[in-house]
Amino acid sequence: MQKGSRMSRFLILFFASVLAVSFLFFPLVSLNSYESLNAVLAIVGPKSISTLDYEEGIERYKNLSRFFPSYRKKGSLHSQVIDFLIDRAVVDNAADEESIQVNEKRIEAEIQKRMEAQGITDLEQFKKSVQSQFNLPYDVWLEDLPYQIKKGQLLQIKVSPPLPSEQEVQAWYNKNKAKVGSEFKFREITLSPANASIDEETRVFNELTDIRNKSLKDPSFFKLVASGPRNESRYRLGGGLVNWVPTFELYKTQPITASVLTQVGGPGKISEVFRDDRKRYCIVLIEGMRPTPLDAVRKGIQGFLFREKEQTSFEDWVSTTRKNTTISIFDPIYIKEHNISNPEEKYNTD
Repeated sequence: MQKGSRMSRFLILFFASVLAVSFLFFPLVSLNSYESLNAVLAIVGPKSISTLDYEEGIERYKNLSRFFPSYRKKGSLHSQVIDFLIDRAVVDNAADEESIQVNEKRIEAEIQKRMEAQGITDLEQFKKSVQSQFNLPYDVWLEDLPYQIKKGQLLQIKVSPPLPSEQEVQAWYNKNKAKVGSEFKFREITLSPANASIDEETRVFNELTDIRNKSLKDPSFFKLVASGPRNESRYRLGGGLVNWVPTFELYKTQPITASVLTQVGGPGKISEVFRDDRKRYCIVLIEGMRPTPLDAVRKGIQGFLFREKEQTSFEDWVSTTRKNTTISIFDPIYIKEHNISNPEEKYNTD
């Protein structure tokens, strides 16, 4: 009995020891993993940047980096992400100092404001518009929206970008006439099928083709038909004449027609039969073509140049603010790449 008792006590002590070691070991693994994820890579003023921040920032940086100027992309991808997070922390700190709060309601209000500015009432349509405009997945754009709101507020409070001068507007116009495009004076004839049948579609197409062929021989025939009851254009009473419209303006309401005009050629040219945005069959006769005058695009150029100045001024402000912010770096890769001798001291890139 004594042997059995001693053996039982031995087994109990053995398994108790194993369990004790297990309880000691596994929490340490979990704790070490947690500490690894939360290791501090940098401290920017009152904010710290952890390994977890870095891991989450990699994909954001990859999605957004094409919008950054080339001089902001120094060193390896690893260091670029660290710099990206430092710059974002600088902006966050400044926003906190100015009591700029971006909560869920503020984000919802911003989305609603942007939808109204575009004349969009459906959220799904707005999402598609955002993806098309910024070439970004909507969820990536939405994740970055709080930063954009803070940036917009700081631009008003901290940054004062100068207005573009008349000389800058004129210089941009002279350099970018090809981008500005042309304006056209043209006549249009439009016909709609009575129904969606193939026979009806073919009939209308053939009718316009016949009008085009006759107009190529006698341009006055085009004007005659354009003034007649067969033409469904809203400009019919004026002989189908659309008087001097810049292509960028026409793109807003009739993108297909605008595209066709740029491909047809100069005055006297008649387009092939095409279907417009309203599924009507059309042909156009160009009567005049000239570079878009500066006065027609002045406001657009001023807005474009001002946005450029805003971006440049904001980048300069971030750079200056960063230089005046106490930054401590602890990331070994960044320290080695930038030859930082004392990471505990204030550090800023040139």
